[in-house]
Order: sequence, then structure tokens, then C-alpha cells
Amino acid sequence: MTEKKKVDRIYIDKKDLADFIRLKEKDSPFANSQNKDIFLAAMVVGYHEGGRIELRNKEGYFRTEYLTDEERALIRAIAVATERNLNVVLDEQRVYSIAEEYATGGISILKAKVFSGEYGSYAKKLESDLLHTFQKIAESQPKPQTFEEVVDLQVSDLIEKGESDLIEFKSSLVWDYKKKQPNKLMGIIVARTISSFMNSEGGILLIGVGNQKNVLGLDNDLAQLDGSEDNFELHLTNVINNHLGKIVRALISLRFDQVNGKKVAIISVKKSSRPIYLKHEGKTEFFIRSGNSCQPLDVSEATDYIKDHWPDLR
Repeated sequence: MTEKKKVDRIYIDKKDLADFIRLKEKDSPFANSQNKDIFLAAMVVGYHEGGRIELRNKEGYFRTEYLTDEERALIRAIAVATERNLNVVLDEQRVYSIAEEYATGGISILKAKVFSGEYGSYAKKLESDLLHTFQKIAESQPKPQTFEEVVDLQVSDLIEKGESDLIEFKSSLVWDYKKKQPNKLMGIIVARTISSFMNSEGGILLIGVGNQKNVLGLDNDLAQLDGSEDNFELHLTNVINNHLGKIVRALISLRFDQVNGKKVAIISVKKSSRPIYLKHEGKTEFFIRSGNSCQPLDVSEATDYIKDHWPDLR
């Protein structure tokens, strides 16, 4: 799967900028508040009042790095309550776009509530209603599967399930279908996926299967490796050793199976007890699973993630 661009800025509509500025003046309860505080209040009001308006003329208002974990959770709750599905949180751009549209729909209402003196009690009820809605949706969702529950599934069942936080498909290890020739980048892409599984909860990587569940097989890969499954495994081991380190090979097992007469490689990847970094072209990168894709983390994000994911690591 392709990586989604990280959202680093929240936008408002330029036509509403005067209202946002007015709410920060001295006679407002939001005086001395940060831009994010007014945005979040407008978002909640817009959601509650059913006012969701597409932005036509975007103006950058604040950076997402200023949001606390609780504020991010509130934004995600709005998105989940709107889409009625927890999977929306896997699409960060969609989540923030929904928030921006509700803030656009709610800012004029918020301004009217604030300067009529109604906002205090109104805001408390809004947040309580929203969190209650989110909890009801969360309780109705099926429990996510674990690595232990999928690792022994038949390859046909894995393909049927489709890509997820625990399953990913790659067309090849060696052969570049677009360029119609071998390409070392294919191995790096495989190594990146493996590292993201190791840094998350483990997972299953199928090689020889396209993103649309189409079985491509391994003929093109094996043709570059003297037609040998042993050479395929040796090549995979070299890719792992070169980009992730020799010690992690023990976390990976490889088997082959047939689907519709075509050979598929099934790579089972266990969760690592320490962070695993991808190294290539002089760069060191850190990836995790985010839904059905690999998500790169910058230094700050990786530091926080490592503290949470491996709390006993010293």
C-alpha cells in the first residue's frame, strides 16, 4: 500500500477568519486561548448542530503538533461518530478534513452562543453527548484479530480477508512489474513492511499477490533466482540482513503455497522485543503499521512510540 501524507497543519476557511479572531478578544471567554481551543470548540458545535461545510478558501490556522493526545482523541471521536465506523481513524487526512468542515459549519454558531452567554453549559453537554456516542460505536465494532489468530490461516483465507494491520500483499520480492525488470527497490519495500510488522503486533506478508487480491504468483521472481525456492529464501535473508540486521531473521518464517495453480510466498513476522530500523542509501527510518499501510515516524514520534510500545526497554 502507498503511504499517506502526514497531516501537519489544520485549516479554516478564510471567510471565517474574522470570527475566529473576534473570539480571542478580551470580552470573550476564549481571550488568551490558543487557536486550537477555538477550533475545537467550533468543531464540536458544528458536529452537534449538524453543520458541516466544505472549505473553499483554506487558511492555515495552527499546526497539529500543538494538539494534546486528548484533543486528538476528540477529533477522532468526531470522525468515528460521523462515519459510524472505527476504521476512519486509519485515514488521518480524512479525520482532520471532517474536523475542519465541522469547525467551518460551527464557528458562526459558536460566536453567537459565546456572546449571548449560553456557551458554558452548552459546551459541557456537547462533549458528554459526543463521548457517549463514540463509546456506543466502539462497543458495536468487532474485536480486532491478533497475530496468533491469523498466522495459521490458509493462504486463500488470508487473501480473502484482504490487507489490514496484520496482513499485507506484495507483488514481488525481485521483479518490478512496472519496469518489467529486476529492481532492488522491491526488496527494500518488502523489508519496510517486515519492519513495520516487527514494530507493531506482528503480521503476515504475502508475496505474489497484488493489492486487489489478484494472485500474480512467483514465476517472475523465481526466474531471476534460477527457479529455486531455496534461492528465494536466501535472497530474502540477504535483504533482511542488509536492511534490518541479521539478528531479526529469527523472527521470520517462510513457507510456500499454491493458489489457483500459482505459487505464493507466506512470510510470518513476529513482534520484536526492541525497535527495528530500516537502513538503506545511508538513511535510517522507523516504520509502524497504521491500518493496512506502513507509516514512517519522525524522530520525535518514534521516541514517543518506543516509550509506549516497549516501556521496559532500557
